[in-house]
Amino acid sequence: MAGTIKGKAKAKAQAEAAAQGSSNATSLTEYTEFKKAIADSPALISGYSKLLKSSGYYRGPITTKYTPAFQKALDRAEEDRLSIAAIRPITRDEFLKEQVPLGGDGKARTTTQTYLANDTDIEALVNKIYQQNTGYKATAKQLADAKKDLIRQEKLNPTKQSYDAAGNLVQTGGINEEQYLTSQISQTEAAQTSRATTANEMLLSEFGGLR
Repeated sequence: MAGTIKGKAKAKAQAEAAAQGSSNATSLTEYTEFKKAIADSPALISGYSKLLKSSGYYRGPITTKYTPAFQKALDRAEEDRLSIAAIRPITRDEFLKEQVPLGGDGKARTTTQTYLANDTDIEALVNKIYQQNTGYKATAKQLADAKKDLIRQEKLNPTKQSYDAAGNLVQTGGINEEQYLTSQISQTEAAQTSRATTANEMLLSEFGGLR
């Protein structure tokens, strides 16, 4: 019961963080809670690292880990946002989108960026998916093959960001790393063998229970 309550509280905090990105709040306490909620959500970290990178505040790799470099980028962006928000209220997401250069001519513009997951994130993700599909972590060869395949796919599917003359953002392309790796690993011989073994064990268990 305690775990369920804690899980619901965490989910609520992450939802509030996403909402706060669309808020023009200026409270230091609120901003601290905003950062804490982001730190608990790999998805929010990844999303904001992309947005911060596009707007020029973050120069590190796109990541799902809350790093010192990522926090510094958040803090720099928040400091600049508060400066203008004192005169013109603006949300965090809106502020960051405004920082992405439009080219200075007021015309629509499309930029293409390739986001590559770092080695640490890839290794953790591949091991997690292998564990789920086979019951064990990936071997060195399986890890190397998965990493090579994922990077190739990331390069083949760059993220395209289109901005109209008003600065509205439309983002397309890119890949969902976890979804892609799951689809690939689930089709490996090791995963298929694991599923077959599990099915046989369940069948034997059923027949055994009928005796």
